Amino acid sequence: MKDWYLRQSPRDRLIVVVVAVLSVAGMLYALAWHPLQTRKSQTEQALIAKQETLEFIRRAGAQLRASAGRGGVSKESDKPPYLLIDEVIRQAQMDPPERVEPSGANGARVQFAEVEFDKLVGVLAELELYGLEISNLTISRKNQGTVSARINMERN
Repeated sequence: MKDWYLRQSPRDRLIVVVVAVLSVAGMLYALAWHPLQTRKSQTEQALIAKQETLEFIRRAGAQLRASAGRGGVSKESDKPPYLLIDEVIRQAQMDPPERVEPSGANGARVQFAEVEFDKLVGVLAELELYGLEISNLTISRKNQGTVSARINMERN
């Protein structure tokens, strides 16, 4: 290879060097720089989406606290928690959950595969008026405005 290179004219040697440098630069860009920039951009977009979700949850929480602070009306029901939860979900015209089951004497577990977040928050606020408190809540974002959720509630 070295012999071939040395037999070339100075002009051809210059062309070979320039093409080699451009090839190496192109490979570095394609294999290192571009993937790093793409990943950085995706990470920034994911962070912005999570910040928007967090801000939305904070606002919803503030609204719930404000409505409770205004002397929210307490409702009474002698129904078991799992039946009460099912009834409130139906009244809110939400898609039925995957599972609603009793949990102990005064509790229930609810699982949604995909539900509108706004409606879910409204239902949870309504259930708190009946004296049910969230003991465990796991929410995962699915699509724009929808989440999957697992909720454990207990009557206080």
